[in-house]
Amino acid sequence: MARVVARRAFLELALAVAACLLVPLAARAETLRPLPAVLHVHSTFSTGDLPMDRLVMEAQARGLEAVLLTENYLLRVEYGLWPFRAATRVVHEEPSVLSRGVEAYLAQVSEVRRRFPEMLIVPGVEVIPHYHWTGSPFTGDLTHHDLQKNLLVFGITDPADLKRLPSTGNPYLARRTVGSLVEALPGLLVLPGLWLILVKRRRRVRVGGFTVVERRRRWLPGAPLVVLGVLALLRAFPFTEDPLSPYRPDSDLATYQALIDQVDARGGVSVWSFPEARDASESSFLGVRVRGKTDPYPDDLVRTFRYTAFGAVYEDTTRFATPGATWDYLLGKYLSGERTRPPWAVGESGFHGYVSGKRVENIQTVFLVPDKSEAALLASFRAGRMYALSRTPAYALVLQSFVVRQGNVEAESGETLQAGMAVPLEIRVGVDASDGGEYPLRAFLVKNGQIIQLWMGKTPLRVVHRGPAGAAPAYYRLDVRGPASHQILTNPIFVTPRPAP
Repeated sequence: MARVVARRAFLELALAVAACLLVPLAARAETLRPLPAVLHVHSTFSTGDLPMDRLVMEAQARGLEAVLLTENYLLRVEYGLWPFRAATRVVHEEPSVLSRGVEAYLAQVSEVRRRFPEMLIVPGVEVIPHYHWTGSPFTGDLTHHDLQKNLLVFGITDPADLKRLPSTGNPYLARRTVGSLVEALPGLLVLPGLWLILVKRRRRVRVGGFTVVERRRRWLPGAPLVVLGVLALLRAFPFTEDPLSPYRPDSDLATYQALIDQVDARGGVSVWSFPEARDASESSFLGVRVRGKTDPYPDDLVRTFRYTAFGAVYEDTTRFATPGATWDYLLGKYLSGERTRPPWAVGESGFHGYVSGKRVENIQTVFLVPDKSEAALLASFRAGRMYALSRTPAYALVLQSFVVRQGNVEAESGETLQAGMAVPLEIRVGVDASDGGEYPLRAFLVKNGQIIQLWMGKTPLRVVHRGPAGAAPAYYRLDVRGPASHQILTNPIFVTPRPAP
């Protein structure tokens, strides 16, 4: 038995050496290079402060090479009183892709691309899949929920597909139902109104010693009925109902999952936006107080599937990617086969303009791409070949390397390394500063949700972690912290056992 074990060990070692010598994956088919990008930005096409060309110019001037636009898909909030919500509805709407036109949006992107050919400009949208109301204007607690519970969508450029994304209020999804016909019932007031006006009323009137028959049109009661009926018809037009009603909560996240699945089916990319952000607002309309509330929703990332990524680094406190927290839980589910895809981490800007210290370069997503093209960027996006970056105006941390290597075979973020048992793994890390300076760093190497190595040093940092390749699948990811808000958060590298020959 001992001879068999020894022979097997020798065979594994020989195969590992052969793989290192004969199949050097270090000689990968394509060399990847970093492409710094800003993700989640708005121009004046929707709710941003800068015109699209000025926005791209600002990004270029600050060293970015790609802009992933997320103009608001639809910003329309309505409320009406039951049972005739259409006739009584009040609507607040702001500029958006649907209100201004999908074709107009894509045309403007094309024009800005023509003016800045050296920049990658990726058109995307920020979608509110569903919002809902609670309370009443009569009790003073009218509240809309989840207007800031959004998904970012990229890679969908066919106008027909873009028009039909699941979103409350989307007119392209509206349908005629019994309920929509009921909404039009107040329009029937036109009929009695017209009857009162058109059918003259006969009335006998005595004038002196004579009786006169008088015929009169009843304008006073008839005209208001006609006006009310016409207004009701106009308000109910085009006599359709929103299948994603804002008067019903989406407790099972069906609309969100439908959006994710629809984007996925068309080869696009979906990103959960600011999952730990909190939003609260209050306004008044015609003396009615209206509250807005969106609670943090990290648990919804566990309850939905097949989305591409989530905002992990942004200008707020985040805990989702803390070692051992929810991100690691989801990655563990992927390793165990309970989820078909891992969720990737991105840096999310949320840039609308230069307010409250916002700068277009503060939060970045650095893609690792074989070439500078939109197709390559989106392919890296889907594959997780990217890292999130937080910086200051003075300088940025630069990830020179983060690879898992066995012999000459290595893998980067988003990739999977098939490893043998006989040769140890090397995790190589390199971090520099963009200005060449020396800055203190703490680098956490995380394996399967646990910190297995902490390096403390200064830029330029060059370190290596060595350890055995296990018999079970694993993943490694890196979290680097510098002074102030400086951070690098990588996506995981997966390691799986090499199949037996």
